Amino acid sequence: MIKLYITSINEIDLKRVSEIDADRACKFNRLKLTDDKKRCVAGGLFIKKFLSGAKISVNDFGKPTADNGLHFNISHSGDYVLFALSDREIGCDIEKARDINPEKLGKIVFCDNEMTAIKNSADKQQCFFDLWTRKESLLKCLGKGFHQNSKSVDVSREICQIAESTYHFKMWHKDSYTASVCSSYETLPENIEFIRL
Repeated sequence: MIKLYITSINEIDLKRVSEIDADRACKFNRLKLTDDKKRCVAGGLFIKKFLSGAKISVNDFGKPTADNGLHFNISHSGDYVLFALSDREIGCDIEKARDINPEKLGKIVFCDNEMTAIKNSADKQQCFFDLWTRKESLLKCLGKGFHQNSKSVDVSREICQIAESTYHFKMWHKDSYTASVCSSYETLPENIEFIRL
């Protein structure tokens, strides 16, 4: 089971911080920018809506886990917050396109196969964000995020084999955003459901 939801931060009222858990509220209070605060509240409201009553803990690498057997992941960029929910480990990432040097930045995080994909792409910028969101979704699914060497995994194909496990990707493009999800499930949702929190 995988469910994917997305919401816009433009409709988030900062007063709703009173509805989210204490740990996230503390994080909210440390943030300076209004949009960052809205993203924090939106993530907390997703947790409240879909994991109400579950105890949330965080591993050594910062990945949150629920104690009710469900797995979730949150990502945000620009105006949107993405929330993935599953009964298996899951990772997601959303990125708003920005002007970058794909090959220069890519050398820092991508392996040889991924760099070849960028060099051979007609749209190097889009290829960079496709690979970036896949890579981040995989590293988050594995539970380590960028604490793990990003070049140690290859996301240049639709699947990634790590030891005995196979991970699958699904990607979406809308306007200037790229979103990816990673799971051991072979079949992934066709669409992301937009909801108002």
